[in-house]
Parts: sequence; C-alpha cells; structure tokens
Amino acid sequence: MERVRAFLALDISEEVRREIGEFEKEIDSVGADIKLVETENLHVTMKFLGEIDAGVLEKVYDVMRGLREEKFVMKVEGVGVFPNWRVARVVWVGIGEGRERVIEIQRKLDSGLAGLGFGRERDFVPHITVGRVRSPRNRDRLLQVLEKYRGRKFGSCVAERLVLKMSQLTPKGPIYSDLREVEFT
Repeated sequence: MERVRAFLALDISEEVRREIGEFEKEIDSVGADIKLVETENLHVTMKFLGEIDAGVLEKVYDVMRGLREEKFVMKVEGVGVFPNWRVARVVWVGIGEGRERVIEIQRKLDSGLAGLGFGRERDFVPHITVGRVRSPRNRDRLLQVLEKYRGRKFGSCVAERLVLKMSQLTPKGPIYSDLREVEFT
C-alpha cells in the first residue's frame, strides 16, 4: 500500500506570512546556519502524522469532520525556540489570542486520532515553525535578532479550516499539498 507523509494544520493568512517573511529576511541576513521555512509553507502544525498508509487518510478525515469547530481569531505574536534558548534548534512564532482554542482543538484531535493508533502529544505549544538551526555558526547574531523580535506582533488571521496536508520531501525542501479540509462554521 502507498505511504504518505502527512500532518494536520491550520493555515495562516498571506498578510501574516508576509510579516513573518520580513522576520525571516532579518534572520537570513546574520549568516546563521538555519534552514528557513518558505513563506508559502508557514502554518500551525496541529498534529504530525508521519508516514502513514494512504488507506488511513479517510479515517483521519473522519476524525477531522467530527470536530465541528467555529472560526476564531488567532493573533500571531512573539518569538520562541525549542528546546530552549541555550540550545536553540527550532525557531518559531507564537500564537497569542486564540492560543487556548488551538490547544483545545489539538486535544480533541489527539483523542480522536489515538483510536487510530497515533501517539498523544505531550506539552503541545501552538506555534508556527520559522526555521531549523543546523549548527552554532553565528548563533550569537541569530539570538540578537530573535531577542529583538521576541515581543513582535505579526498580525492576526481567522482560523477557518483544519487541513490534512501531504509533505513530499525534496532536496530543495518539502512540497506541501492539501489532501482534505474541514471548514469551521
């Protein structure tokens, strides 16, 4: 059976993507060894499913349809890192207003998907991954930029749908395509 690399996400608006893109340009200018996410690929990951049998996609879609969520506003603001500031491996932008709704939806997804054999998330932090740090090159300069943007507001957008996405890995980076979506009311 065909296998698909998939995840569930909330898309963000073009306006917010543009604002984050400006932040990415500044990160890029310091010469840090970081792989930045292409602006068109920016999203809030709700659940990474990994490599799954294509036949499981319909069952995942059933879980998505069972959510019955309403649209809500997400304010995209602040900058953080995983796992911590001393060993920054992932750079991200956070969710302010709307954060609790994102967490609530993610918990519902986790519960529904657990019945399909997917593991539960621990300590889910709503965020938009901006880049992955590959080495400590120019780390201090990178941290200066991150500190400058730490309280930055990148705008707000309406979370209108949950999207099941496929990720094809290529040498130039991942290519995402939407497989299914569920509109919020």
